[in-house]
Order: sequence, then structure tokens, then C-alpha cells
Amino acid sequence: MKRFLVPLSKSDESDESVTSKKIRKSSTTISVNNRDIQNNIFDISQNVENGPNQPNITFPRRNIGGKQRAFNVLWYSKYEWLEYSKMRDSIFCFYCRHFTSDNSGYRDEVLIVNGYSDWKHIGNMLEKHNSSNIHKLSLEKYKSWISAKKTGSVATKLNTQLKEDILKNREIMKSLIRCVLYCGRQDIGLRGHRETNNYIDDNDDDNLKTHIDPFQNNGNFIELVKLLGLENDDFKTKLNTLPKNAKYTSKTIQNEILNVSCKVILKSIVKEIQNGSNFYSIIVDEAKDESNIEQMGICVRYISDNRINERFLGFLELKELHAKALADSIQLFLYSINLDIKNCIGQSYDGASVMSGTINGVQQYIREMSKNPCPYVHCYAHRLNLVLVDASKHVSAIHNTIGILEAIYSFQSCSSLRNSLFLESQEDSDKKLKIPQHCEIRWVSKYKGIHFFKIRFKSVIKALKECTLSKKSKEAAEARGLLNQFATFDNLLTIFCLDELLLCINSLSVYLQTKSTDLSKCITLIECTKDQIKSMRTENKFHDLYEKVIKSVEEISGEISIPVTEKRKKNVSSKLTDYFVKSSIGQNQMDNISEHEIKMRKLIEAVEACNPSSKMFLDFDTLIKLPGISKDNQFIEKLRAQCDLGKKMFAADSNSIEAYLSIKSMGASFLQLEEVYRRILVIPISSATAERSFSTMRRIKTYNRSTMTGKRLHNLALLSIEREKSEELIQNPDEILNEFASNKLRRASHSLCEATMAAIRVPVPPVAAASFAIIAMQILKKKKMQSKQRRRWWCRHLFQQRLQYGNRLMKDMQVELIDDIIKNFTRMTLEDFEYLASLVCPKITRMNTNMREAITARERLALTLRFLATGDSFTSLQYLFRISKSSISGIIPEVCDAISDSLQEYIKVCLQINVFLYLKTNVFK
Repeated sequence: MKRFLVPLSKSDESDESVTSKKIRKSSTTISVNNRDIQNNIFDISQNVENGPNQPNITFPRRNIGGKQRAFNVLWYSKYEWLEYSKMRDSIFCFYCRHFTSDNSGYRDEVLIVNGYSDWKHIGNMLEKHNSSNIHKLSLEKYKSWISAKKTGSVATKLNTQLKEDILKNREIMKSLIRCVLYCGRQDIGLRGHRETNNYIDDNDDDNLKTHIDPFQNNGNFIELVKLLGLENDDFKTKLNTLPKNAKYTSKTIQNEILNVSCKVILKSIVKEIQNGSNFYSIIVDEAKDESNIEQMGICVRYISDNRINERFLGFLELKELHAKALADSIQLFLYSINLDIKNCIGQSYDGASVMSGTINGVQQYIREMSKNPCPYVHCYAHRLNLVLVDASKHVSAIHNTIGILEAIYSFQSCSSLRNSLFLESQEDSDKKLKIPQHCEIRWVSKYKGIHFFKIRFKSVIKALKECTLSKKSKEAAEARGLLNQFATFDNLLTIFCLDELLLCINSLSVYLQTKSTDLSKCITLIECTKDQIKSMRTENKFHDLYEKVIKSVEEISGEISIPVTEKRKKNVSSKLTDYFVKSSIGQNQMDNISEHEIKMRKLIEAVEACNPSSKMFLDFDTLIKLPGISKDNQFIEKLRAQCDLGKKMFAADSNSIEAYLSIKSMGASFLQLEEVYRRILVIPISSATAERSFSTMRRIKTYNRSTMTGKRLHNLALLSIEREKSEELIQNPDEILNEFASNKLRRASHSLCEATMAAIRVPVPPVAAASFAIIAMQILKKKKMQSKQRRRWWCRHLFQQRLQYGNRLMKDMQVELIDDIIKNFTRMTLEDFEYLASLVCPKITRMNTNMREAITARERLALTLRFLATGDSFTSLQYLFRISKSSISGIIPEVCDAISDSLQEYIKVCLQINVFLYLKTNVFK
């Protein structure tokens, strides 16, 4: 870790970088070689890696005790720690030289510093030294060093243990995340009335003292965690090893997991849009929730992985309901999830004036914000429903029949006895069916209701007859009135007609609500449905239907009388004698066509031109009318040529989607035509996806959960609706866990980055760092001795607002990930800061109290590093960090001690400056 305490000049920095590379080869070279350099001994081992220097030469003889004596090479085999210096003709102890400190107190330093050369008494000397305590201690240190090389150093072992703890914590968190996702996907509440956040360990006596009511409902999440503990002993054991204040099962953690999960899902959707067509359309609708809060559901339609996708993005609480506020809310939401509104090329809403207004509607504001034509499509499912509703109101027979059927449903649904009576009346049928509820805006439900009364007509009459015998006069009168109106031939005929008609329309209604629809298929199906309805307006078709009604009446055995009517001759006007009538259906001439209708006709024509089964397939003059197409001359010419080629190449495809896939498979040959198809396929058909989200909203935000916040509703709805994405997260929650771990510092580490950085880095701080730390400590001691002013306030109002308006510099710099900013501020890189924080933060972290929240460990570390880097006064620092100088005076010494304790095995202080200069100029030059 370079320059983590003080700034260095450029010259010092370059010298330090060269020197540190040499020093990194041996962590003990400087401290050992001080004595050797003083005594000019350079031919023995300079570090532990070299091993003892044991030359096998002709050793020089000297006159000792009246005899010529010399060193004998046999001593090497008896004492393996011996090493011989030819310069001094002396022996040394390899272990003691490298593993005995200068202040060890060992008196006989002859084998460490000066060397031993009395060959007469060498045997006694070696035996005495070999049995000394200092030598044995040095030998143990050497063995430990050898073991550390094989199994890793203390730091490596700590890093390994840290990694194991992190992996254990991650396994626990994965299970907890899956529990949260499960509850969210199943639309069930996570929390109970009272959540007991203690997971009891049966082997822990202290935990057994905590009273927990076993019959109390602690919520689905806590109960699910307990169930996992019962099924998996390993999970239970690991969860119980976590600190009591870091179980990660609280409501705050639940909300955070939900937030992170939805953030990951939205990132995935945005990534699909950006990697796919990069174009998208928005689908929006509004509805009230259980708390009478207006919620806006926002969905997007785009192409990804060669298919059309419609995804739910979330709910927005609306405070204002005018068009400008709605449009601003949509734009702000898209911006918050990193979607550029300029890439929005289509929009679909219902027909409300606030949404569809061409002057001050939402569609116009979105068009201005996106700066492109962005055509608005009135939801086709709504339009079909509006046509049916309007038609039913103008045909009295249909209107009356539907009113009778709705009255019968209301009559039987308001009493459980009547409901059971209607079910029992179907005893002759294979399956008992309930009467479907009618809904004015859902004509699929009307078809189900009409079909029920068609096949259960006899059973309904039987049930109404039994109700007429009720002792309750009001009930009997209502039943008689309903029976008289229901059991008529005209009513039965209308039911049969509606059943045939709605059966024909039902396929179109269902198709318009699917997600994978495209506009060309929709238009084709609409035309086919119209043709089928026209084909039903024949005498033969009506005659067949009339016969079916008569046959049904005969089965009822006299309950309904069949009307007998004579056919009368039709009187034809004399004015029509010279005319031939093709159709009896009138045709309305629209003299005034709105601008929106003109644009929609151009859009529909362009869509038709993309359908291989259309006569206008790839007609250039029609395609060029598509809104948003580039008017660049080069683009137009290329598109014209590609249309001419594509008419023959892609005519065999059955629909627009297959044609798009064929065009895309051609690569860069048809880029312009591919863009046209992308724009057309992204255009939405209906707002059914947004409407379906409100069904999920009502399942989630019920009466019992009516106090749910909008953010939590948004998170739970996204997990429930986007089941494909949430299923991927349940299978592999690593992405959620990584995001969760990076949000803030956790009491229990879950980030693999901490273990990875600790394992792959071998930080060797500069030698001068310790000197600067010592100087800093002296400055602090001097400041402590100064007299303190008498306190006038317990805490200034300026510092009380630290959490609201305080120092966010480190957090903002981390978000931007600009290394130069952090380097200028703390004199170290972001990587070095994170590594130092992983070592120091556990030692300086303080717990929050009921009175106030503690200053975080990262703030403490950043404050200290800023002080050591700049030497600013405490007064200056208190305005920068919003921390009082009295607190600063206690924080900086504490953090310095923690840094010293954490890095003590890496720091070697050179106390003799001349040795350092010698190494700099001679050894490492």
C-alpha cells in the first residue's frame, strides 16, 4: 500500500518506489544488515532466503595457543546453523543473526555481530551457544518462518479465515434472500404483528432466557427462516454463529433486500433494451389502491432475443392528476432507471382525455419530451370494449337481457342460501358452476356469463321457481319478477345470439391482451373478425340459430311458450325498383377526419406493408410514411433498394415477426429495413399489461396491509409480476448479495472483494510512513496539553446536522469511482483506501445509541488520513467533516493506534539514517 499516510514529493516518490522493490524481497534485510554494514561483512547471508553461507575451502591457519589452528569443515554437519566469513575468518550463527532483535538483551553477541575465531575453544563455545535460550528462541522463529512459507503467513491465514467467514455469511444471506423473494413472488406478507428477531440456539443458555411465545405469529419471513432451520441443521448452526446484532432478519434488512432485488431486476430490463433494439414504447394506466392512493403502472415494450417483450417497471404514487404532472412523473421515473426518453418511439394509454389529448394530453407532452413523432395508440382492447358497450346500449333486446342476467347474479350472490340453491339446481349436470360476475369493462367475463345462462338455462329457472316459494315475501316477489322476465322466448333467443356473437369476438379480445402481439397480426385478426360477423348476417344462419332455440325450449318442457307468427310479405318501395341493394348495413361518411386519425391510418398502412401476406408488402411509398423514419437521402435510397430486394426474398414468411428474423439474419445487408421493422414491432397494441399489474396490486395491498408504503408496494409488485426475472434471482442470488454488500459497511462481511484484495495484495508501506506517524503522534500529544475552553453547548447545532448535511465526500467519490479525486484527498488510491479500511474499520467501529448515531468507521478513517496528509488544524477539519474538534482530538489518536496495530508486521523503521543512505546510494542504485 503506497503513500497511505503522508504525501511525498516526486523525487521522494521515485526513490521510494525503487527502494521498496528491493526491500520487498526481504522484510528483514535492513534490520539485520545494520550490524554487517558497520563491520564491513558482506560475504555471509544477507537475508533468510539465502540460507547459511558455508564455503568449503582451504581455511587459513593462525597461531592460537602455540599451534597452527584453522576452522574445520566438519563443524557444518554438526551445527547446521553455522556460516563462515572469509573476510573476517570467523563463524556466525545464521538463526540468531536473522531472528534476534538488537534489544534482545543477549550479552554474548560474538556469533551475531563480531564473529568467533578462537579455534581452540570452538567446541565448548558452539555447544554452549546451541543450548542457550536465545538460540532456541531464534530456532523456533526460523521454523515458524519455514512453516509460514508453506502454509502462508499470519496475514495470509487471517485472509483465508476472512474469506471462509465471508463465504459462510454469503451462504446464510443467500437463504435469507430466497425467503424474501419467495414471499414477494407469492404475494404474501413478510412481517407479522410482532416480529421476534431472535433465532434461538438450543445450546446457548443466554438465549434460552429470552422469552419467545411459540404460538405467536412472527410473520411469514421469520417463520420461513425457522422452518429452514428445522430442515437444515447446517443453516441453523451458521445462522446462530452470527452476532446477535447482525442476524439480518429485521424489517430494515427485509426492505433493503427488496430494494436491491428490484434494482437488479430493473437493471436487467434496461440492459435488455439497450442491447436489443434500443427502441422502446411505454404503456401506462392508473388505478386506486386499497388506501385510495392513485397508482400509476408503467410498462415498456421492446425487442430482445428476437422476441417482443412487455415488462412491468413499477408503480408511482400520484399527487397530481393533470397531464403535465403525469408526463413529468413518467419522464422522471424513466430517468431514474437510466432509460433515455429520446429512445421512446411509441405510447399506449386508455381513451381518457387527460392521456389522449392532442394538445394538452400526456401523449403530446411525451412527444415533446422525446423529440420524435412517438405515435399514440389508443388501447385496442379498450376500443373493442367501447364498441360492444355502445352497441349493446342501442339494441334494446341486448340491453334488457344483460340487465336481467346481472339482476339474477345480484339476487343469488347476496345470500349464501340462495347461492347454494342455485348450485343444487344443477344436480343433473356433470359439473356445478357458479354464475360468473358481469363486468362492464371486461367483455370476456360477459361471454362467460352469457354462455353459463345458455347451458344452464333450465337450472336457473328451477332455482328461481324454488325461490318463489320462500316465506320471505320480498325474496319471493323478486324471484317471481326475475322468473317472468327471464323465462321468455325473446330472452332465450337473445342469449343464443349473444353467445354466437361473443364467441366470435372472444378470440380477438383475448389476443389483444397478450404480450407478444404485433400490430400487423392485430389488424389482420380485426379484419377477419369483421368478415366473420358479416357472414353471420344471413337468413340461413339466423334460421339455424332459431331452430337451436326452439329445440332448447322443447327440452324445458313447456316452461316457455314459442311465439307463432305469420310471415308477411315485404313491401318494397317503388323508388328502389331500378336499384340493386348490395348490403342492408348503412355506411357512415366521415366528412371531418381528425389529424390523429390520419396519422393512425398512415401507421396502419405502414404496418400492413410489413406483413408478407399483404398486397402492399414492402411497398416503399407506404413504408416511408411511418412516423420517425429518417429523412436522410442516403437512408431513403438504401431503404428503397432493400424493399425491392426483400419483396422476393422474404415473401415466403408467414408474418411480420418471421420476416424481421429473416431480415436480421442477413446481417448488415438490410440495416435500414431492419430498423423499420424494429420500430413497427415495438409499437404497442393495448395497455392490458399495465391493467394486469393492478390485479397484482390488489392481491398485495389488501385491507390488512393497507398501510404499506408506495416504495414497498412497487418492490413487491415487481417481484410478483416479473416472475421470470425473480426466478433467476432465486436460483442465483449472487447479484443481489453483491449489491447488498456494497451498499454500506456491514457488521458481518459479505463482499468477496474484501477477501480477494486481502489475498492478492502484499502491502509494503513506505519506511518513512512510520516516521511520519511518530511525528503525528507527537503533534497530537502537544495539542492535548493545550488548555481547553469551557464547553458552552453539549453539541453545536452545526454538528447535529451532520447526518443531513454533513460530509458525503467519500461516498460521492466512491460512487463516481474517480481514483484521482480520492488520491488527492487522502494521498492514496481507492484500492489502498479500501484495503486499509478492511483492516482498521473493525477496530474503530462504534455502536449507535438511543441518543445519537455513532460516527462511522469510514468517516473516522477518512478524517485521520486527511489530517496526516495535510496537517490541517482541528478547527479546519471540523467544518469539513461536521465533527467537533473535541471529537476529532479523540478520533485521530485512536485511528493512528489502530493503523499501527494493523500494519505492525509490515513496518520496519530504519533508526540509523546513515545505513538507509548507504543502501540507497550503493546497494539499490
